[in-house]
Amino acid sequence: MKNIFAGFGLRTEFVNRIYAELMKHEFVSYADILAAYHVRPKDYYVKISCSSESGYGELKKAFPDVLRALRAYDSACIEDNGKTGKGRAYRYIGADDDPLAKERQAVEQKRVEDYVAFCKASAGILPSSWFAAYFENTQLLLDTNRESENGSAIIRSSLEQNLENIDLLPFFYKAITDRQVVKFSYQPFGQELFELTFHPQYLKEYNGRWFVFGEADREPFKAYNVPLDRIVGEVIAVDDVEYIPAKQGFYQSYFNTIIGVTHELGAEVEKVVIRTKTRYQHGLLLTKPIHRSQRETIPFGEHSDGKYGEVTLTIEPNRELRGRILLYGENLEVISPQSLREQMIETLKKQMEQYKDEYGQQR
Repeated sequence: MKNIFAGFGLRTEFVNRIYAELMKHEFVSYADILAAYHVRPKDYYVKISCSSESGYGELKKAFPDVLRALRAYDSACIEDNGKTGKGRAYRYIGADDDPLAKERQAVEQKRVEDYVAFCKASAGILPSSWFAAYFENTQLLLDTNRESENGSAIIRSSLEQNLENIDLLPFFYKAITDRQVVKFSYQPFGQELFELTFHPQYLKEYNGRWFVFGEADREPFKAYNVPLDRIVGEVIAVDDVEYIPAKQGFYQSYFNTIIGVTHELGAEVEKVVIRTKTRYQHGLLLTKPIHRSQRETIPFGEHSDGKYGEVTLTIEPNRELRGRILLYGENLEVISPQSLREQMIETLKKQMEQYKDEYGQQR
C-alpha cells in the first residue's frame, strides 16, 4: 500500500492535518480541515458551501486516503457521527496514539535525505563560504566542489554571492543561536569608523545584501541593522556582557509593514494605490506582488477615464518601496497617498534634469 505521507503539495499537507486532528480522538469533518487551512472559524462552513473553496478537490482525495490507511491498520478504529453531507465527521477510537508512526518516520527520513541532496546542489544559491562552513571536511562538500569544477551543477542563483564579509553569515547565525554578544568595528557609508558592542538577533537578505539586526550600545539601540560588508576587521565574542534577546515575534512584526530593511523617520502605515498601465504589467504585479499586503482593487480593463488596473498596498512608504516602483518604469503610477506621489514626481524631475544638455534640451 502506498505511503499516504509521501509526496509534496496540498494533498500531502491535508493528509498531515487530517491525521494530526484524528489523533486527538475527536470528531473531524471536511469542513473542520478546510476552515483550519484557510484560517477561519471552525463553524465557518455551516451556512457556506465547501465545494467552491480552493483546496477542496485535494481535500476530497486526502481524507479518504487517511481513513483507508487507518482502517488497514485497525478495521474498527474509525467511527462516524452518523450524519450525512458536510456535517459528517469521523473520530479515531484506536488504542495506538500514533498507528502510522513508521510510515511518517520513513517519509521524514526520505525528506532529510532529499534535503541533504538539495543542499549539495544548492551551492549555486548559498554563498560558497556559508556552504563550506557547515559542510567542512565532508564528502558532501568534496562532491559539490567537483561538480562545480566539471560543470555538472544544475542550480544557480542570478545573484552572485561574492559579497564582502559574506563568510560572517555562519558566524552571526551561531552567535544568534548561542545568544553571544559580539564587538566589531563598523563603518557606515560616508561616516567615520566606530566600535559597536552588539547583540545579534536576526539575519535578513535584501536585494543581494545581507544585514544582521540586533540590540546595540548606541542609537537606535533596538533593531540596529548592520550590513555585513560594512564590518571592518575581526568580530570578537564578548563574555562579560549579558545578551539581550529580541521579544518573541518582534522581527516578524518589524518587517511586516515595510519592503527591505528601512523604517524611515516619521513614516506611518498607509494605503498606497498603484495604477498599472498595461495588461502585462498588471498581470506581472499580481503574480509577483510588491508586498505581502498587496491586493487587486481594480481589475485591468477599460474604464470611463482610461484603460488601467489598480492594486493597493497597506505599507509604510520607504526608499525601498520607491525604488521598487521606479524599477517598473512608465507602466506604474502612484495614485495615493499624495505625499508619496509627490516624492515620486520629485525623483523623476531630478532624473530628467540629468538628461538635459547645456542648452536645456533633452540629450
